[in-house]
Amino acid sequence: MSDQTDAPAGTQEQLFGELRRVKQASGFSYGQLAERTHYSRSSWERFLNGKQLPSKVAVEQFAAATGADPRPLLALLVAPGQAQPPAQEPAAAEALAPEPATPEPAAATAEPQDPAPTVVEAEPDAPRPPEPVPARRRLVGRPSWRRRLGAVGYIATGAVMGAVATVVVMGTASGAHGGVAKTPGAQASGAGTGQAAPVPAGGKVDARCSGDTCLRRDPQAMDCQWDASTSHDTWLRGMHIELRYSPACHAVWGRIENGAVGDVVKIRDRTGLELQATIRTDRDTYTQMLAVTDDAPAESVTICGAIPSQKQLECSPSPNVQP
Repeated sequence: MSDQTDAPAGTQEQLFGELRRVKQASGFSYGQLAERTHYSRSSWERFLNGKQLPSKVAVEQFAAATGADPRPLLALLVAPGQAQPPAQEPAAAEALAPEPATPEPAAATAEPQDPAPTVVEAEPDAPRPPEPVPARRRLVGRPSWRRRLGAVGYIATGAVMGAVATVVVMGTASGAHGGVAKTPGAQASGAGTGQAAPVPAGGKVDARCSGDTCLRRDPQAMDCQWDASTSHDTWLRGMHIELRYSPACHAVWGRIENGAVGDVVKIRDRTGLELQATIRTDRDTYTQMLAVTDDAPAESVTICGAIPSQKQLECSPSPNVQP
């Protein structure tokens, strides 16, 4: 609870500043970042403007989408959360806690025997507690050292990053104008508002499932988001309802953005198989996947967004899913 509050404000500001710098170098808008990750436009606006600290997964997806090295960004992210993640160096953290406590029991044990020597013995012990303090500062300061190294690396590779950003932006532009090759199932999905996300740094989407093996799987866990685009979408009271399609995985999933807790997204294929997801926190959510084929392409899957509190439902292409 106190990890973000106790963290130096400068460390968080440096993280937000680096995120904004990488975004500007990539040329991506908040909407384009949302297309390439599992976080909405509003989430990226909060992350990059310093309104909310991003998660580790968000930073990794951001780095993958923009072609940046995630390690310097993750090092900056670890610094604000030093008090929280024990997984980094638990042994060091645990070793620090008992040290300050040791002089008190020692003093308590020595007091009954001889108060005067106890005071004398407490003085040699006094320099020892400060030792963990510098050690702790070094532990907390490690990300700062990495940040400096990362900053030097960024300066040294600035020209390369600029070239990568140019290639990514050019690839995005060609995708927006239909330059990205699509499978037959994705042919009509070009009519949607979404763009195909750039593939990872390796250049090829290494999907972990395909077709029926993707059924009821998480698209992010299966790496299906990398080449995903919006097949069709609709709106309901400011809530964006999208059917996302991955040619590599031959699968679709539903996503809603800018909703509220309790709002629901549902998808249903022509056989009647239906999946749904409800916003539990924040303003966005997505469903698990349904498989698509040439005979039952993404366009045959219906997506609906519902606001149960208002008894409202909006579907695309037709209201086949009941609220």
